[in-house]
Amino acid sequence: MGDVIFTDIVDVGGRKFRKQSGSIGETIERSQRRRAAERTRAVRVAAEEDGDELFREDDDDAGKEASVSEASRAVDETLAACDEDGFVQTAGGLWTCLVSADADLVRHVTAHDADSMRDLEKNHGATVVLPSSNAAMAGGIKPPKPGSIMLVAPSKHAAVDAKRDLESLTHRALRSPKLQYTHFVNIPLILGLDGEALVGAIRAFTRHVLSSTYASGCAIDPSILTEPGHAHLTLCMLKLYSDEARAKAVAAMASLSTAIRSTLGDPPARIDLTVKGLGAMNDDMSAVDVLFLKVHEVGGGEAVNMICDAAVRAFGDAGLLLPKDDGPVKLHATVMNTRLRRGRGDGELPGGRMPFDARRVMETHGLLDCGTVRLSSVHLSRRGEFDVELGGFYRRVAECCLV
Repeated sequence: MGDVIFTDIVDVGGRKFRKQSGSIGETIERSQRRRAAERTRAVRVAAEEDGDELFREDDDDAGKEASVSEASRAVDETLAACDEDGFVQTAGGLWTCLVSADADLVRHVTAHDADSMRDLEKNHGATVVLPSSNAAMAGGIKPPKPGSIMLVAPSKHAAVDAKRDLESLTHRALRSPKLQYTHFVNIPLILGLDGEALVGAIRAFTRHVLSSTYASGCAIDPSILTEPGHAHLTLCMLKLYSDEARAKAVAAMASLSTAIRSTLGDPPARIDLTVKGLGAMNDDMSAVDVLFLKVHEVGGGEAVNMICDAAVRAFGDAGLLLPKDDGPVKLHATVMNTRLRRGRGDGELPGGRMPFDARRVMETHGLLDCGTVRLSSVHLSRRGEFDVELGGFYRRVAECCLV
């Protein structure tokens, strides 16, 4: 091609023209490329303005139809293609996919499974891209938004395998005790008028224990006492560290609601519980970590056990229960828990729990009677967050009504 900037100027009839130094063939070829580019640009603009009809036929101009066909291929090459499984092929031929993961889960995987992450990249020729990544990526690929990990691979097969391995790493991370439970499925005991009576009975019990002469000698301090306004029966403990997991949990609650109604009626028959008597999670009352209130269904029915089994089944089927949590549940309402114990105001004590001596508590309050409560709902709640509208109870994410 000739130089179109630094070229000779000629005068023809008083008008000045640049003198083209290239051959006539080059000139024609250049003109054809310019017209093709203009047609491609016109097609792209039309596609952006009319998403329902990318191309229109023109029977009067077969040549134009052929040009549009060529332009359509050019558009296809510049646009990313996404399949039904969420794998995206970029314009440069690379394949990307996202794995849903909160920042805490991402930090845990990258910190504690760094070698496995490097093996993943090496084995599949893939690149792991985090939301915080500042590295420039080929093809203009941008880091994912917070809440996801992106994988970039040379083929869809490699992307599929890399995603499978990354999901395996996130599942392994969830089994670590370093990642705390975020949510739990529970039956509140404090909603309604009878719930207020239960809360009052528990508060009176805790006041009496803390003011006793034996409390300090038995390693009982206020920090190990649970808040009476949070009294509940725990059905499932969950680690929901991704938008995907949280969506599955809400869907599992809907499945649980259906199971309850198909078994107990729509609406379910009334379910009442007596809350009476103290128990511990171990046989040695001189070294207790968890002290709880016993619950019994009025009339000796099995409705509560059925709800508990249905909850475990629903969340287990959704793949949200850890292996150690996928089993029979002992229904109880905790009143003391050494996991809550604080030392000198600087967080949990190092080296694990420090149990307390519950023998004097059992002698004085072993038959503690907190009355009868009517069950009104099953909640999917978030740990550590509380709702004023629910009297300070745990924040509700989803609910299954029992009344």
